[in-house]
Amino acid sequence: MLTYSAQTSSLAKPTEKPWVLLLLCFIWLWPGILGHDPWKPDEPYVLAVAQGMLHTGNWLLPTLQGAPYLDNPPLYYWLAAGLARLFSPWLLPAHDAARLATPLLMSLALLLAGMAGRELIGRRHGRSVVMILIGCIGLVESGHQLTPTIAGFAGFAAAFYALALALRSPGLAGALLGAASVVTFLGASLTDLLLIWLVALMLPAFSGWRSKQYAITLLLALLLALPAILVWPMLLLRGYPAVFVDWWGNYALGQTSGFHRLRLFHDFGYYSVNVLWFAFPAWPLAIWTLYRNRQLQSPGLQLSLLFSVMIALMLTLSDRANIIDAMPLLLPLSMLAAVELDNLRRGAAAFLNWFALMTFGLFGLLVWLGWAAMNYGWPERMAGRAQYFSPFYQPHVSWWQAAGALVATLVWLWALTRPHLRGRQAVTNWAAGLTLLWGLGMTLWLPWFDAAKSYRPVVAGMQAKLPAGASCIATESHNRLAQISWRYYAGIDLLPFPAGETPPCEYWLIVRNKSEGLAEPGWQVLWAGHRPREENMTFALLQRLPQAKQAD
Repeated sequence: MLTYSAQTSSLAKPTEKPWVLLLLCFIWLWPGILGHDPWKPDEPYVLAVAQGMLHTGNWLLPTLQGAPYLDNPPLYYWLAAGLARLFSPWLLPAHDAARLATPLLMSLALLLAGMAGRELIGRRHGRSVVMILIGCIGLVESGHQLTPTIAGFAGFAAAFYALALALRSPGLAGALLGAASVVTFLGASLTDLLLIWLVALMLPAFSGWRSKQYAITLLLALLLALPAILVWPMLLLRGYPAVFVDWWGNYALGQTSGFHRLRLFHDFGYYSVNVLWFAFPAWPLAIWTLYRNRQLQSPGLQLSLLFSVMIALMLTLSDRANIIDAMPLLLPLSMLAAVELDNLRRGAAAFLNWFALMTFGLFGLLVWLGWAAMNYGWPERMAGRAQYFSPFYQPHVSWWQAAGALVATLVWLWALTRPHLRGRQAVTNWAAGLTLLWGLGMTLWLPWFDAAKSYRPVVAGMQAKLPAGASCIATESHNRLAQISWRYYAGIDLLPFPAGETPPCEYWLIVRNKSEGLAEPGWQVLWAGHRPREENMTFALLQRLPQAKQAD
């Protein structure tokens, strides 16, 4: 085992039990996974692609409304479609069944991250890595969505553990690195895969990695990964030559996930500012580690720092500003943060614990007050704001969820009162507080969020105004979200047509922003509306006027 070589801590050995970590991780994984409709930005599209695979039987080419959809490689779609077939509709709705892919991959990523921590730092430190990781603010939302980004994150975690294992077990590490390469390619993009291999090839710059054993790891990984990686592209080339050319030219390096085509210093400030909250508390703890170990003599420090620098560089060069792309950065930062966690000064640990108490205590109280306001009308002013932001919401109280939320709140408050706090306990309390807050929001507020974020009320409102017997509704081809929503919630396939041409049906669904207006000559508006506070995406159902029919 590679053990951390820095100064041995004089503090008492940590007393946390493994079951605490397992229980907290299990609780962290599930809030927000079940019980709500597909939410933007990715979920409606991912679900539509997965259902398309099930309906057509074509698992080779991801499609959306019958057209090739190449924004992401197919791995996550395969997993989501398989879970939807396994559990829907007899046990779960299709969207909930497909969303099970996320906790499955996230649990694998957390396990691999913990094993890497144990390998690089020592026993018990794998728990610290996982606690810091689930305590990162940015992971709590992005780690619970129906999105292909999760597959790429799992691939990075596998690659990180493989490189950590390389100096002790080169054969096993090579096999794991090969598997990680396949998962990264099929789950993220070719650019993400190149980043992993760039790090792997740069590691021999440090003397500890300059060995025949490490060369065996890389050679074995390459021999295993390359044939497996080529299978999907070659099948795509064979079955859909034109689609393959489009994928290779425009999507292989990453389009809407991963590290995209590069453009020098694009929006440098976006990531440098947003990572401060996205990666908290990992980054200040990582800086503490680097301050205490400026010589970088440990292989764990070398690997983690190199990964961090390369990911940060690729983010800086990326042509897109989207903070979810920074998810892989959380892995090496959490590893760095765990190295000196047991040597964290008591004042710093107490401050982190106090900050957790103030932050999550305040927001937890607001969640409880908001729950009372949206269901019972008190506090009155807060009830008005709840109605303003989610006007489709109908009061809904689940007493067993409320009782569970109350017990969780009391347990967290008790945990914060423990004396003789160390860095490890402070991080555990922080992760527990963030998990509590997310859990409260995704239980007490989940119906309210769903009423605000789902397109079900919009479709239901339009469908209610549609005359009986109406069978043909047209919309412009680029209105993909409208087509997906109508098919999923109403079971109606909208007829797409090119923008600018005459609608081929008596009913026309349009999607406009506020400045464009809804009026169309020869058409009357039957219904118009939008999701709460989304006025720049207004849906309207139009019917052709009788005189317009005669003119045609």
